[in-house]
Amino acid sequence: MKRLTGLRYLVPLREGGSLPAVVETDEPGAYVVKFRGAGQGVKALIADAHTPRSGQDWWQALDSANAGSTVGAARGVIVLRAPASGRVRIPGGTFLMGSTASELDEAVQLCRREIEEPLCASDVVSFLYETIAHDVTLSSYSIDRTEASVAAYDRCVAANACTRAGYAPGDKRFDRPELPVTMITWDQARAFCAFAGGRLPTEAEWEFAARGEERRIFPWGDVYNSHLSNHGVLSISDDTDASDGYATLAPVDAFRDGATPQGVLQMAGNVYEWVSDFFGIDPSGFGYPSGAATNPTGQATGFGHVVRGGSYAAPAAKMRGAARQGATGASPQIGVRCAYGGDFPGFRG
Repeated sequence: MKRLTGLRYLVPLREGGSLPAVVETDEPGAYVVKFRGAGQGVKALIADAHTPRSGQDWWQALDSANAGSTVGAARGVIVLRAPASGRVRIPGGTFLMGSTASELDEAVQLCRREIEEPLCASDVVSFLYETIAHDVTLSSYSIDRTEASVAAYDRCVAANACTRAGYAPGDKRFDRPELPVTMITWDQARAFCAFAGGRLPTEAEWEFAARGEERRIFPWGDVYNSHLSNHGVLSISDDTDASDGYATLAPVDAFRDGATPQGVLQMAGNVYEWVSDFFGIDPSGFGYPSGAATNPTGQATGFGHVVRGGSYAAPAAKMRGAARQGATGASPQIGVRCAYGGDFPGFRG
């Protein structure tokens, strides 16, 4: 394959004219192009771009309004990439699942930064659901890059493989093709994933995809950033928060700067996501048994099923990759993301 590093050429600008550029890095799947003499005028043309999370991630992509552009994320750099596939391969590995005592303390401190801090008392109880932290080993698998969209779910309905979601047809709050499908039960989510050629992810798979072997606190890293997810606030009245750009549901390809290093989008916020595991806690309030596990599928029975990831109405502490809770039915805040492959004999998901 011909290498392009050092190639110089002119980049046409939307406002007319062109700008000298040079290919600075030529890597498989990505060419990093640097403008020569890029100044404020050029930066104005790419004002919609985001600041990067880190140098090695380069600017994952633009926001949803500018997702189709080839213009990159500021400082005279553009990135030309092959289109992202719909699934992300997660190599197998071992990680510590759940939260340690120190991580629970950090979650409590994050909760106490909420405006209505007294409400934290009830949330603190739910943090125990993330314990006992234990080693989990997983086989390789794939997971959807985005939450399942209304458009994707409608195809399942059209094929008579899924029943309709619970919102009224044409309801613009929910029934828009780019939004995540919501108002579906666990059984409906399971049927959708089967139609897609996959299955519901196990809870362990979901957390591993969100946190990685390094056990990130949030999908993007260890520091909370309110602009990287579609979140809410802790409140007794209105728990939505439009300061992130969306008061309610956001398109499934939004918040690209909040992606995991592997490129999985919105594993924090927007909608909770059904996983295959039953939800339950022991008499002490712990959510997991102690002891290492390989490809776990959760307990045999429980009260409803686990949902993961937080939603547009969930506070900052629920954006953590370890946060979990149970649900028993459809909700405007619950959607689905499917998984594929893995090694789960007799798996029910």
